[in-house]
Amino acid sequence: MSLKLPSPPIRIARLPKDERGYPVPWFVAYFLDGQEVGRGTPGAKPDFRVLASGKRELAVKKRLCWVCGEPLGVHQVFAIGPMCAVNRVTMEPPSHRACVEYSAQACPFLTVPARRRNEAGLEDIEHKVDGMMIARNPGAIALWESAYRPFKVGNGWLIKVGEPHRVDWWAKGRQATRAEIEEAIATGYPELMKMAALEGPESIAELEALRRQAERYLPAAA
Repeated sequence: MSLKLPSPPIRIARLPKDERGYPVPWFVAYFLDGQEVGRGTPGAKPDFRVLASGKRELAVKKRLCWVCGEPLGVHQVFAIGPMCAVNRVTMEPPSHRACVEYSAQACPFLTVPARRRNEAGLEDIEHKVDGMMIARNPGAIALWESAYRPFKVGNGWLIKVGEPHRVDWWAKGRQATRAEIEEAIATGYPELMKMAALEGPESIAELEALRRQAERYLPAAA
């Protein structure tokens, strides 16, 4: 049975494909015998769950698209979950709009909200995640176009996204409804609230204000 994917933009079409036929994003790490190796290593397999070493730093330094690896233009678009839209913090650098729109339509994890994050075998692979990640399928994602700035955290660095020029919400490979986005926010928000509660009332008040700001960028109800 042939894999049914949307027609890729030219930069995505230039990416290598895995054995299933999926384009392999530039940021993905390749492994051979449990060790990370270069993309062109004979016999190496991509692991879409793991970020290739040094790619985040290179993307920010050279202004490269996170998905295709080619130079960015004026438009810088982040694919972020609803909790990142609330606290305006993400780990992944921006991409071309065409590249993230394709990802929103083709990536199995993004197009199937019920799909859980597969952690099998990751305990045997050395990989580092900066900051604190909420390990869940967000259900909806925002394509958030804005300026940004990297900042240091205790175990590495993250990215603070700015006031957006444009926000588009996606779910199940199409434009998301307001109800889908509200559900995605409601189901993830308790995790952020737990973190804020550990820091005290001021952090809780700040988080609630950030949520109200994020809700300004939701589409109108049908």
